[in-house]
Amino acid sequence: MHGHVFQITEYGPAELPFADPDAPTDILTRVSAGPPVKRDTMVIPEYNYIKIRMRADNPGIWMFHCHLDIHFAMGMAFAIVEAPDVLQRTMEVPREMLEFCHQQSVPIAGNAIGKKGLDFKGLPKPPTLVGRSPRPFS
Repeated sequence: MHGHVFQITEYGPAELPFADPDAPTDILTRVSAGPPVKRDTMVIPEYNYIKIRMRADNPGIWMFHCHLDIHFAMGMAFAIVEAPDVLQRTMEVPREMLEFCHQQSVPIAGNAIGKKGLDFKGLPKPPTLVGRSPRPFS
C-alpha cells in the first residue's frame, strides 16, 4: 500500500467454494505468532488473503494494488482516501486536470458517478466472480 507501512495481523488460505483443493495449506498460518510484522508490500499466494492494520496519519489518496499488470487491468486495485476533510482544505486540483476531465465527460464533483450523496444509479455493476480459473502453468 503506497504511503504507509502496515502490519500483517492475519493471513492464510481463503475459505472459498472454488479454492484450489491441491494448494498447499502448510505454508501460511491463520494468525501470525507474536507482534504483527511491519511491511510495505506483501506477496499473497493465489486464493489466499491477508488482514492488515495501518495508522491513518498521512492524508492523501493512496493506491492499494497488485503489481501484476493483468491483475491491475482486471480491477484488483483500489484507492483509499485518507482524511478527505484535510485534503479539501489543503489540496487544489490543477486547472489542466479539470480541463482534461471536462474533455472526457468525467464529472469533477460528486460521488463516484458524479451525483450527490449515496445516489449511485447508473454506476456500472462490478464483475461477478463465477469460479476459479485453471492454473496457467503446471
